Amino acid sequence: MDREQLADSVLEQLGEPGARRVHARDGREHHLFRVHLARGERMLKIPRVDGMLDPFDPSRTALERLRCEAAAVAMARGVPVATHYEVHPTTPACATMTILPGMTAEQAHERGQLDADALLKVCVQMGRALAGLHSVRRTGDGGLLPELEVTEAGNARLLHLDYHLGNVLGRPKIGAGWDITGVVDWTCARWGPPEADFVEMQVSVFIRNPRARDAFVAGYRQVAARAIDMAEVERRSAREIRRRLALDSTEGGAARGYWTAWAEKHEGG
Repeated sequence: MDREQLADSVLEQLGEPGARRVHARDGREHHLFRVHLARGERMLKIPRVDGMLDPFDPSRTALERLRCEAAAVAMARGVPVATHYEVHPTTPACATMTILPGMTAEQAHERGQLDADALLKVCVQMGRALAGLHSVRRTGDGGLLPELEVTEAGNARLLHLDYHLGNVLGRPKIGAGWDITGVVDWTCARWGPPEADFVEMQVSVFIRNPRARDAFVAGYRQVAARAIDMAEVERRSAREIRRRLALDSTEGGAARGYWTAWAEKHEGG
């Protein structure tokens, strides 16, 4: 069954046979479609058969991950998120949610709509948004979201854990700035230390662009009441690079040389 047939099957199970749908994009874990349902236009998210497993717990099912995403979105503060998020026990499980405006910062960068200076402004805004998200502290048992690791009391914050240019939507504004219009893909969300949420940007952007890291951290500190331990971010990033290269020595693409040098430099991390 291809993705189009899969979407039709899921829509039929939702009681929406024949609903108009348009393929939006494929992520590493899900197929995404814009669909016109009786209750309005929605984004339909369906797990890929060949989708990437949860890097923190490969045993988690697609349904568990979608339910955790729903819980994280409901608790998120400081970042715009999709509303009316619903998980459906179809086969396979799927989720529907409102559609956020804008394009990802990654798409804008690839299309040449973000020059070097504009990228720095995006990173400032992303840092500010992440600091707002980290204002959400774990209370009680944490609900559906698992813990990334045992964390010092009072320091367990809501983490996105896949926070990078490809998961932050926005649009340019007058003056070459950037308005964040949404943060998507919360299936890795957990409770844990804020430093862990810097890893994806460190691995995908900061290794080759230290100025972007400076801008991101500056934005974060404009909002956050605590400092980030950047040495800890570097140690975590080195471990993550080594993990990915161990799984696939070709991982990282054009950045692989930077990754290898970084991991060697932080070998004790």
